[in-house]
Amino acid sequence: MGPTHGNTQPWRFHVFMEDGLTTLSQFLGRTYLQLTPSEQQNDAKLAKLIRRPLLSSAVIAVSMKRQDEEKIMEIEEIEAVACAVQNIHLSCTAYGIGGFWSTPKLIYTKTMNDFLELGEKDKCLGLFYIGYPGIEWPENAHRKPIEYNTKWINK
Repeated sequence: MGPTHGNTQPWRFHVFMEDGLTTLSQFLGRTYLQLTPSEQQNDAKLAKLIRRPLLSSAVIAVSMKRQDEEKIMEIEEIEAVACAVQNIHLSCTAYGIGGFWSTPKLIYTKTMNDFLELGEKDKCLGLFYIGYPGIEWPENAHRKPIEYNTKWINK
């Protein structure tokens, strides 16, 4: 899936499809309402959390399995998972499938870990939504050229 220091392969995936999308949608809505103080709740955010899984062909809950001995630094394990997600995203793009990584705050909670049956040291790192987009693919990427983000050092 991607580079991994010490070959720990920390990536874990829970793929929600068909009725599983409804299960995820209901969980996200219920959990948002449970964990978000009522005065901070946002109807648009709630609707988005509930609707997105139902509009997708599949949703992958992306997690990091923390090795018991913690030999490798946690940040390196997270980076390995991020590389795996990038490879999934590139694969989607190659096949004309839309995909995006979403990180609503509730994914970082014990409630999410329990839902995914993750260990105490494991972490959900995001939801990766996959489906065929209802829009035309943009001709040009909306990214700054590399020159804006790169410093070349020659001495």
